[in-house]
Amino acid sequence: MAFVEAVSRCLDFEQSRDGSASAPIDFLTGSGNLTLRRFDGVCDVLKSVLVALVLLLLLSVLAGLGYWGAAGILSFSAKLPQHADAVVVLGGDGGETRYRRGRELLLAGFCERLVLIEPSVSVRKDALNHLKGVVIWDDVFPGNSWGEAQTTRAQMQAFGWKSVLVVSDPPHMLRLRYAWFSNFWGSDLSYTLIATNPPWWSAQGWWKNPVANEFVKSEVLKLGYYVLYYRFGLW
Repeated sequence: MAFVEAVSRCLDFEQSRDGSASAPIDFLTGSGNLTLRRFDGVCDVLKSVLVALVLLLLLSVLAGLGYWGAAGILSFSAKLPQHADAVVVLGGDGGETRYRRGRELLLAGFCERLVLIEPSVSVRKDALNHLKGVVIWDDVFPGNSWGEAQTTRAQMQAFGWKSVLVVSDPPHMLRLRYAWFSNFWGSDLSYTLIATNPPWWSAQGWWKNPVANEFVKSEVLKLGYYVLYYRFGLW
């Protein structure tokens, strides 16, 4: 309360310098012991503190919004499927879920080819035994999302493909968008990011599920690494 009253009296003092009010001398005790110059200096300090508090509050709000909305930001780049030359199922953890989504797209007629990047033994066996148009890439380098984008672009150019659907998990979408946009920039090739629908995922309550919680935090760190390493050559 004392701080609020002090700020209020400082505002009165600011008005007095414009001739709109009489300037108080001692805003805390009213004793008149503070000189006008000292009072002006105290007001400047109080204004600086007030600005700092407001900025701190705004940063706290933004940080909170960023935390609660992190999952929505990471998964926002996912799109609806459209017809393409092939569907590319990315490798890594969650291969079974990604494979099922890619298989759905193939069987729904969105494409005639299903590309699996370094699939597991079970996924490889099921795809080769039950589906047509299956292509398997086992030589992706580097073995990450950046390498998958580079390899896909090279293979699309080699086979004459113009468009692909890219399947991965929801929190992976933003890093994929950065990697694929960077590697496809300047070409006449196109891609559409397609998200899976795993049971552990919820953009509204991601922090409640251990799998989603770990995935989101990992993606934030990996995205930062991609920007530092691939964009600025650091690390």
